[in-house]
Amino acid sequence: MSYRSKKRWAISSGEALTRRRIYLLPNKSGIIFIITCVLMIGFGLNYENNLVLFIALFALSVLITSVYYSYENLRGLSISYRESPNNIYAGESIYIPLYLNNADSRHNVRELHLMTGEGPDIFIENTPAGHNSQLTCSCPRRGYFEIPVIKIESLYPLGLIRGFSYCSFDEMVLVYPKPVSCEYMLQKEAGVPVSKNDGIRSTNTHGNDEISGLKKYTPGDSVNLIDWKQLALGRGLMVKDFSADDAMDMYLTENSIKSSEFEEQISMLTYAVTDLTRRNIQFGFKFREIYISPGFGHEHQQRILKQLALYNNSSI
Repeated sequence: MSYRSKKRWAISSGEALTRRRIYLLPNKSGIIFIITCVLMIGFGLNYENNLVLFIALFALSVLITSVYYSYENLRGLSISYRESPNNIYAGESIYIPLYLNNADSRHNVRELHLMTGEGPDIFIENTPAGHNSQLTCSCPRRGYFEIPVIKIESLYPLGLIRGFSYCSFDEMVLVYPKPVSCEYMLQKEAGVPVSKNDGIRSTNTHGNDEISGLKKYTPGDSVNLIDWKQLALGRGLMVKDFSADDAMDMYLTENSIKSSEFEEQISMLTYAVTDLTRRNIQFGFKFREIYISPGFGHEHQQRILKQLALYNNSSI
């Protein structure tokens, strides 16, 4: 069944399963069981064997009863999407938090399977009302990740009837670009308009780096900032330092890294943004049409990474 077909027959997040959305079909074992019963009935009628007829009819009555219990097992079940996970990068696994509830708090759903086809399935032997769980999916690409349709399935009580349904979600998860470790150099951008509003702006300026002094090298400083002349003079490892005013105008740009491949540039800039935020360094950001004024901190990082995650090369 295609994704669109599944979504058409699926319940929405938080919606309870009803008879219109619970589907009951015999599985492979159930089909063999039915065929065996039919053969036994034919044998009993042909040879007028009442014992065989009784066993066959009793077995069919058990099968019909299991259909009812399979329906009752899923009736009233609802699955809701919990808060969105943060800081998901392309190439990582995303853990989708789910909340399973039932209209009847005294009813437990038994032998429940949750699956998406994009990660390992979950088997919950006994699901009480208010149960928390999570599914795992892979995120190969940056951008918005659409949560796949979840298939809900149970073989309770006898493993002969497969009760199943589908649940879809409207929520999207933002996936940041995959960071690639690299060396980078902040740029002193001349002529960049300073604005309090972060956004996308076209610019054709070129940067050059200016320093206001030197400071002793500390682990974590970029290798590109090392003043090799000072090292040659025997003064130890010194790195270029920028004054507070200069730091206000320092930008991370595509000239800050050494790469000409588009997706690799995105990944390297993601690493640089994360590293600068970890070191609590104030910086601005410029990449093609993207312009974000200088700032620092986690919110500044998220604004930049969101722009990079959603940036489309085909629009250039």
